[in-house]
Order: sequence, then C-alpha cells, then structure tokens
Amino acid sequence: MLAVFTVLVLGAATLVFVAYQNTPIPDEAQQEAVQQESVISYKDGTAFARIGTHRESIPLSKVPPVVQNAVLAAEDRNFWHEPGISPTGVARALFKAATGGDVEGGSTITQQLARNYFQGLSQDRTISRKLKEILISIRAGQEYDKKKILELYLNTVAFGRSAYGIQAASRAYFHTTVDHLDVSQAAMLAAMIQRPYYFVSYGQESNPAKQALVQRWNYVLNGMEKEGWITSAQHAAAKFPKTQKAWSDVKGGPQVGYMQARVMAELEQLKISKQDVETGGLKITTTFDRELQDYTATVVNQVKKESNLGKDIHFGLTSIDPATGGVVAAYGGPDYAKQQYDDSFQGAVQPGSSFKPIVLATALNQGVSLQTTMDGSYRRVINGAPFTNDSKGENGVYNLKEMTAQSINTAYVELGQKVGLDKVADMAIKMGMPADTDDLKSGYTSLPLGVINASPLTMASVYSTFAAEGVHHRPHVIAKIVDRNGKRVRLPWDKDDGKGDRAFSTGVARDATSAMRAVVTTGTGKAASLGARPVAGKTGTTDQNKSAWFVGYTPQLATSVAMWREDKRKVRQSLVGIGGYSQIYGGTVPAKVFRLFMTKALEGKEIAQFGAPVNGGSIAPWAAPKPTTSPTTSPTPTTSPTCTPNRPGQERPQTPNGRPCESQSPTPTISPTTKPPTTKVPCDQFGMPLGCDPDMPPNGPDIEWWCQRGHQDHPRCKEETPTRPNP
Repeated sequence: MLAVFTVLVLGAATLVFVAYQNTPIPDEAQQEAVQQESVISYKDGTAFARIGTHRESIPLSKVPPVVQNAVLAAEDRNFWHEPGISPTGVARALFKAATGGDVEGGSTITQQLARNYFQGLSQDRTISRKLKEILISIRAGQEYDKKKILELYLNTVAFGRSAYGIQAASRAYFHTTVDHLDVSQAAMLAAMIQRPYYFVSYGQESNPAKQALVQRWNYVLNGMEKEGWITSAQHAAAKFPKTQKAWSDVKGGPQVGYMQARVMAELEQLKISKQDVETGGLKITTTFDRELQDYTATVVNQVKKESNLGKDIHFGLTSIDPATGGVVAAYGGPDYAKQQYDDSFQGAVQPGSSFKPIVLATALNQGVSLQTTMDGSYRRVINGAPFTNDSKGENGVYNLKEMTAQSINTAYVELGQKVGLDKVADMAIKMGMPADTDDLKSGYTSLPLGVINASPLTMASVYSTFAAEGVHHRPHVIAKIVDRNGKRVRLPWDKDDGKGDRAFSTGVARDATSAMRAVVTTGTGKAASLGARPVAGKTGTTDQNKSAWFVGYTPQLATSVAMWREDKRKVRQSLVGIGGYSQIYGGTVPAKVFRLFMTKALEGKEIAQFGAPVNGGSIAPWAAPKPTTSPTTSPTPTTSPTCTPNRPGQERPQTPNGRPCESQSPTPTISPTTKPPTTKVPCDQFGMPLGCDPDMPPNGPDIEWWCQRGHQDHPRCKEETPTRPNP
C-alpha cells in the first residue's frame, strides 16, 4: 500500500515537474491588461477629456514607499519574503475545487499579476486555470526581481472608475498624481483593490458599499502599523479621505461636456465604437481652439448681463474655419452638468432672413446679375399668400444687392419663385444644410424667409461656403486620430486633400459677398462691423420674433450666432419686450455677440481682403422696372450679337475679345402708375420716393451708402472723410 502511495506521489510530482517545465512565463500581456483609455485634446494638444480604461505606467521608483506599503498591507504583507505563491491559500483553493466547491483566491501579488497580466491566463474559475496560474507564479517568483513584479502589479491592478494602475487611480479619486498621496489616501486606494467594482468612496455614509470600504481602509491602516510602516500616531491621525465625485485629470469647465459629446457623436458617425474608444488608446485631436472655446461662454455671459437677459434665453454660437470645415469653437449652453442639450449643435430654430443668401447664391449661379431689380413693395400677394416687409418704409424697387442689404422680404419671396424653390433647396444642401431638413423640399412659398429649422452649426457651415469662395468643406470637430501603435486613422475629410466640394463658382461667391458686405456697411447688420476688417453677413429675425440671428464671415472665419427663448416646458416664446428691447432683431444682440467674438478670434491676425466682385451675369428678363421721370419705351438692347448665352453656374459671359457683356436683356418698358414729379429728387436707401433719381446724391452728409452703389467717382464721394452712419 505504501509502495502504491509512493508511486502515486512520485507520479504526481513528475507530472507537476513536467507541467512546470512546459509552462514558461508568457512573452506578452493579455489583451485586457493593455487596454487603454483614449485621450481627446484641443488642437494645440492640450487634453480636455479621457475616456475609457484609464491606464498610466510609471516606474516603481516614482511610487512613494507609503503607497507601496499600503498596497502590501492590503494584499500581501509577506511579499518581500515569500515565494510567488501562498501554500496555504493554494491548498485551500485546490481542495475546494477538488471537492466541487468554487475556486477562490488566497492569491499573492505574484499570483494576481500572473492571472491579470500575462497572455494565456483567463479569468475562468477552474482548477486547470488555477494550476497554470500557480506554475507561472512560481516561475515569475524565481525569474523576476521582486521590484519588477511589484511595479507591474501597481501599473495594472484595477481600482474602479475604469482606472488601472496606481497613477490612474490617483487621478481618478483625488485628481492628483501618486507622489502627492498622503497616508489616508494611499490606504483608501489600496483598500479599493479588493472589490473595485463594489466599493463606493463618494456619497452618503449610510451607503453599505461605502461602509464596507471604510472597514477595508481601517484594515489596511492596521496592517501598516503592525508591519511598522506607519507609526501609531500616524494611524490615530488618519481620517477617511474625501474623494472627487468623478474621474478627471484635466481642467475643462462647463463647456467640456459639450465638446466631449460632439466628439463621441462624430466617432459614432465614423463607425468607431464606444468600446474602441474606451479601450483602444486613441489619441484624438480636435479642431477646437482652447482660448476661443472658453471665450464663447465669456462673451455670451457678458452680453446676457449687459442686456439684462434671463436664464430662459438661449444662445447658439458656432465658428468654422472655411478652409477646412473644422469647428474652431462652439457654445453649447451654460453648463453641461445642468443642460446636456447642445444649443449650437442640436438647437434647431428658424434662421429667418439669414436663409436669404442661399436664394441669392441660387440666382447668381443661374446667371442673374446683382443689378437685376425686383418689386419690393411693402405688401404683396405671391402665390395667393400675403407677404409684408418689416417696415412700411421698405417699399420700392430694389436690385439684388439692395434687397439683400435691407432684407426686403417681398422681393426675396418672389426671387425664390423666379429661380425655383427646388433649386434653392438643392443649393442649400450643397452649401451644408442636411438633406433631411424638415420642409426644405416642401416648396413652401415662404422658404426664402427661413421658415425651416437649422442649427447654428448648420448656418455657420452654409456661410463658410461663401467665405471659401464657393467651396464647401464638411463641418467636423475631429482633426486627427492616432491609434495606440502610432498609426494615423484616415478620416473622410482627409480624402479630398483639402479641396472640398464646389457648390458654385468663385465669381458667384464674390458677388454674393459684395451684397452681404453691404448688409454690414449700410444695411441691417451694421452692429456687426469689425471696423477696418472687411466682414460680410446677414441678419435674421423670424415671424413672431421667436429667434434672431446674425451669420457672417471674413476670409478666415465663418460664425453664426442665434438666440431664442424657451419656457420651462421647452416651448419657444417671443423675444419681444425682453431685456429692455421693444423687439430683438438679428442686427441687435446677435450682431453684438458676433462682433465681440470675431474681434477676439481675429485679434492679432492680418486683415484679409475679400476677392473683388466680378459683377457677373445679366439682368433677368423678369426684372422690375425702376421708376423714371417720364414714361419711355425700351431702348435698344446693348448686348453684343457675339455674346454667348449665359448659363447657370457660369460667371459673366464674355465677347470674343474677352470683355464682359454689358447686358443680356433689354431694359423693360416703364409704365408708371403715378404721375412722376416735375422736378427730380434724389432717392433714399430704399429707392423712395417713386420717380426719384437714383443718380442724384442724397441731401445731407450721410452719402456713404449712395457712393457704394456705383457713384464712387462723384465729387461728393471723394471728400476726405465722408460721414459714416452710426452702427
């Protein structure tokens, strides 16, 4: 019997020896041990968010002895003196497995490292896995230096809050680095190792999960004193530490949550899963400018305070680099912790008259000249629906440039009919408006007045097409993604090598810009002026005054500003009578926000000039007649017989000798309905009174608007300092 037992023992020993010889330490770490967080940064490389598995390796020499000892007191007090396994713990575990019980721990730090770090060891609770763990632990204990084992352990063990490693844990719970931890903090982190996904360090003292953590913390401190790693006085002075509510090692502020949400949404669109972000170790560089992003909140808060605007007033502000489509800055709301809804990316309100330049671009793209005149009577019925201008003073005949500067509703509604609302919708999509925008393709007669909903992001993207001289770049917030191996991930906006998609010609863009420059110099958007820096844009104020906009641009930046009002039920309310204003127009508060933001954004940058207008196209055959002093018949057209017809998308047609055609259609017959004045009188900015002479200089010193309408060579326009209207 003894002989049989001896044979069995020797046989078992032989099997264990053979297994030991055939179980080397794996060369690689298992996948779970190298999972890594992704870091999101501003365009300058400064991190503002970390997402997923927080892991940061540091050498053991950088971990203070008090932190090392706290972990040893919690997990393996005999670490420095024992082999890589705990004989009693292993015996207990194997006995339970052999008798049908659960395989349990009793693991040393070396065994935990073997289980959690090395490739080939799963987390399965089986006796075969336990045996393999033991064998690898024994080899590691023999072949690895103790300091190396402890270093690997401290850099890979889980602490909860998706933090792996002592450095990540220090940031997760105390927003500091490991070298700044005190005795109480070190003991708390060490205590977390036992049950990292159950213990709670923050919140009510009555929480069982927190009570259990406090008990484990006391266990660690007792062990540290018992081993002589702290004094009894240090133990007595220890108090359970206060931890931060959430993981963070970056200073972000109220806007960071909005930026992170935008990045995550864009990653989802790029088919990069949340799990890939949380474990893939991606380095994501955004297009956000750190200083300007912070300033969005500063300028909104400043204007709200100065204008006495309440918490029910929402602002959306988005600024885009027209050369790339990258979002430079965007105001999401007062604080992501209080309002997750992003007012700039998700806020959808009617853009009002800021939609009109899309109609203008459609007309110019069809070869319609800015000099084409239209009936801008105060009240008109078009397609059976009545339309009015904002003021009864807006009542006359205007060319496209004038009716843009003065935002003449009736003329623009008719222009939409002339160029085709389906073509307007197509142009809007080419310029960046989502194709699934509600009612964009409905054919509503009122479409030119901006009766569809759009976000500030969308409108900034649309206007960036003008700033880029007809080229649209897809708006985005991610500039670059690099994976954990240092390989750059190809992005959709990288593929065109910066060329973008052309929506219309350079000439169309320049002529549209000249019309929108007049909005700022003499029209409804004077409050958006940037002084000597050229700026173009358009105001927008909706029916019932439920939203107000200013969207504008320079060659370097396109920025949209929208404001609206919501009650507690999220129902839109009128802006009439708020903040001491009888009515909020796009040319008031939104234009002010635009001016302040753009002044900051362009501070110190060279003043860039817009390209000169080409004055392309021809006067449309349906142009409205300008009133004259006496009825006449149409003069002979001035078109050259050698001019080629103008086609949509072309710039101004040319004669064979290269000179532009002066006209493509005869001047319409004038049939005045009122008796013209016997004495000529000058016109005002609105083309009034009927029968006035637009070539006569206006009375009074304010003639700059008149000079800019083609009279620059008039003696009065050459005066040294012409009077400028107040903005």
